[in-house]
Parts: sequence; structure tokens; C-alpha cells
Amino acid sequence: MLEYDPLSPELIEDPYAFYTELRETQPVFWHDRIESWVFTRYRECSRILRDSAAFASDWRRAGYDMPEMDHPSLQVLDPPEHGPVRHLFMNALHHQDLDGVEAMVADESAAILRKFSPDVPFDFVGEVARPVVLLAIGRFLGVDTPDTDSFVALTDAVERGMDAGFVPEALPPAIAARREIDALVESWVVDESTPGMLGHALRERKNLGVPEGVVWSTGRVLFLAGFSTTVSAAANALLALLDQPQLIERLRRDRGLLDSCIDELIRYDSPIQGTSRACVEDLDLGGVRIARGQAVLALIGSANRDPAQFATPDALVPDRRPNQHLAFGRGPHACTGTLLAKVVLRGLLTSLLDLPGTVRRAGTVCREARATLRYPERFPITLTAWRNDTHE
Repeated sequence: MLEYDPLSPELIEDPYAFYTELRETQPVFWHDRIESWVFTRYRECSRILRDSAAFASDWRRAGYDMPEMDHPSLQVLDPPEHGPVRHLFMNALHHQDLDGVEAMVADESAAILRKFSPDVPFDFVGEVARPVVLLAIGRFLGVDTPDTDSFVALTDAVERGMDAGFVPEALPPAIAARREIDALVESWVVDESTPGMLGHALRERKNLGVPEGVVWSTGRVLFLAGFSTTVSAAANALLALLDQPQLIERLRRDRGLLDSCIDELIRYDSPIQGTSRACVEDLDLGGVRIARGQAVLALIGSANRDPAQFATPDALVPDRRPNQHLAFGRGPHACTGTLLAKVVLRGLLTSLLDLPGTVRRAGTVCREARATLRYPERFPITLTAWRNDTHE
């Protein structure tokens, strides 16, 4: 029997061959360490994400004794309470200037890239992706952008806390980091007149009966999760593209391919590798009997490589359509910030495609041991000699 240890060096480096073995030999199994059923195939993972009646994000519905929440966020609410909050934030999202966000990301990224001399290595994650994504999310929500290094330290602790089932000692630092992030949120000066998604939500919340505290708690989740997943997706995307330089040239010639390619890059190397729910009722799924109260883990990274759903799943197919990957969820809890993440990715990739030179790897990609989020912590690249002496 295969042993699933997502923090093993082999799976941190590349989990996808192992996922194939799991799908073929033990597509559903009980994991003693995290006390959860683990599902690896697209069909069952999609059901877990879509069926909120049977699989709860609010674990209290499955009998768990959870801390009382004065103002629960969108992330932990289930229908019907979930509906008005999601409608409020989705409506607020679509009222934002997404084209302006994309242009700002492209401009900021290009300005950063122009600072580096040709053939001198720099870290794409730390020096480009993180500051640009943080700036974009701050402006989109309508809040001040915190210091990048300080905020990254907090998000790093929270990200490690996601893996507390495998590393229990990661939980206390994550709780402490969340308190600091809560303090950051309390320092935001935002009201109904403030431009941005959060100000719009505050203006419209009364029409849907959404308490102000829920708006603030959901804004915190969007800020934190949006930063982590978008940085992860950007780093994974560039890493995959640099392994296929012919695809970079194709995208340079045909920018109309960029939208479908972004979806495919997200499917190909998912920033979120898995997510958990609590079973609300006794039921059968994937050939096993799940009892009320048991946890289920949808292994999204595996589901997105399932050949039953995706032809040639281990190939990067830039014009793949349809592409109903699960990287940002499905159903009621599909990530509210998906559209923003794609806009930011488009801006980042556009700035790289517009370079008069070529981007290349410049050393070893360093990955920290994480189970839930997958991305390189440090990703050294260089810009090759610039054509026409346009580099300043």
C-alpha cells in the first residue's frame, strides 16, 4: 500500500507521478495521521466541492465543537447563510476596474524588471511576484499595502498552519500570525465612500442583510488567501513556461491564447493541492462508506491530472477547452477571487512576454515543505541580453 506523505522530499519536488499511482491503485483511502478520507479522482473531488449539503465548510454542521465566531467569513459559511455574502462580494468584484488592475500589474512588473541588469540573477518570487501581487490586492480591496517582508512572514506562518494535520507544531505560530493579521485589518481605514471592493461591499451590505463584521472578516480572508494563492499560481506558471520556451514564443505571437493558457497553467500545477470538508451525513462515495462527522480531503492536485477528465493530463495544452479544473474550487465555495487572480496573472505574464529579451532559470528552485500550497519559495531567474539596447 502506498504511503501518502505530502511533506516527503519526493512529493515536495514533484507529486504528480505519485498521484497517478494513487489514482490507479488506491483512489480512496483512510489516512490515520490526519484522520481523514483522501480522494484522488476528479469525479469524487468535484462532488465534495460542489455538494455543500453533504460536505460542510462549517464543520459545526457535522457535529464538531468549534470556537464561537462573532463574524464568520464567507470561507466558513455554508448555504443558505453563505448566499447573501457571496452575492455581495461577487457583485462588488464585478464593479471594480479589472482592466485597470491588469494594466497596473503589467506596469509595476515591467518597472521592477527594468531595474535588473542582463544576466544578473534575481528571485522572481521575492522581488517581483510578492510585491506586485500585494500591491494589486491592496488597491483592489481599497486598503493600504503593508510592508511586503513583514506581511510575507505572517502569511508564511499561516500557510504552514494549513498543514497542522501533518505538523501539529505549526498551529500555534499560525494562530499568532492570524491575530497580527486581524490587527492589520482593524487598522484599515475604509468606509462606504472608499474606492475598492471592500468599500463597495460596505455600501451594499444592508441591502442583503450582511452584518458589517462579516464584511470585514471576509475582506481579511480575501486579502490573505488572494495573496498566497496568486503568488503561488504566478510562480508555478512561470516555472512551467520556462520548461517550454517554445510556448513562450507562441504566446508572444498570439496573445489571444493567454486566457486559456492561464487556466491550463493553473490546472497543470495547482497552487492549492488539497482542501478538506466534514461529512454531514452517512453516505457512500468512491466505493467507501463515510460516516457523519468524518473528514474528507479532496486532493485537487491529483484531480486536475485525472485522465478520466482531462485528455493528456500531464501535458501542458495552452488551448485546452473545456478546462473545468478544480484549482480554485467549484460550487458554492469556488474562490471569490478567481477572476482577480487571473487578471493579476495576465498582467504579470504580459510584462514578461513584452520583454525585449528572454527570461531564463538562473539556479536551483527552492521549495519549502508544504502540503496544502505548492509553489517555489525562491525562484532565481535572469534576463538575457536585451535586443536593440532598450534596457536602462
